[in-house]
Amino acid sequence: MKHKPVLALLGVFLLPLALAWLVLEQGWFTAGTRGQGEWVQGHIDEATQWRLVLTTPNDCDYCESAGQLLNNLDLALGRDAERVTVVQQPASDMLEAGFVYIADPPGMLIMRYPLVGNEQQDLGTGRLLLQDLRRLLKFSRAG
Repeated sequence: MKHKPVLALLGVFLLPLALAWLVLEQGWFTAGTRGQGEWVQGHIDEATQWRLVLTTPNDCDYCESAGQLLNNLDLALGRDAERVTVVQQPASDMLEAGFVYIADPPGMLIMRYPLVGNEQQDLGTGRLLLQDLRRLLKFSRAG
């Protein structure tokens, strides 16, 4: 009888921890992400603004349409457009050709989005990029 309150308290505090550990250990829970692009790691030069980095190969057949898409994204950002700049960089070991990267002001690469040269697919990619960029700008005080 004397141990019932102690056992009840232990159950109240330890049972949720044990259940949480079991759920994570068994793989019953998968963490969701809201980002639509592909998460990347890397670093480029620092800047004062967020950047949309278009990587260009030597022979680029989609660069003109991609540049137009990024300029339209800049317009779609509205008042946040002053916080973002569009830059083109040649492809390198860190920046693979055929992608648009989002980089924060300290220079960390965050996400990338593929460009395939098909206007309809690239418009869809642009919508996803715009959603993620708006979310990043909403929660960031940088830039």
